[in-house]
Amino acid sequence: MNRKRKKLSYSSRLSNLTQLPFDMTVSAPYIKLCCNREAVIEDAGKLVHYDEECVKVRQRKNTVVLTGNNMKLVFLSNGDLRVVGFIEGISFE
Repeated sequence: MNRKRKKLSYSSRLSNLTQLPFDMTVSAPYIKLCCNREAVIEDAGKLVHYDEECVKVRQRKNTVVLTGNNMKLVFLSNGDLRVVGFIEGISFE
């Protein structure tokens, strides 16, 4: 029998090899939400834009955009970012 093997991506192979979760082996932002009132972005990159209605954070390959009302930047340290307020949407550019 001639079976074709599915080729795994580098991140998938690294995850399998190290037995770490897949999201830890890729450079994707890790976002934690508490309802629509608080967002924490771990390993956040550069803060591009900040006002009461929009927060933009540049990652390696994309930009995370949080939109809402009365948003306040609580802290930005060691690559972690915490925003509180009324969060209406999260998108990637």
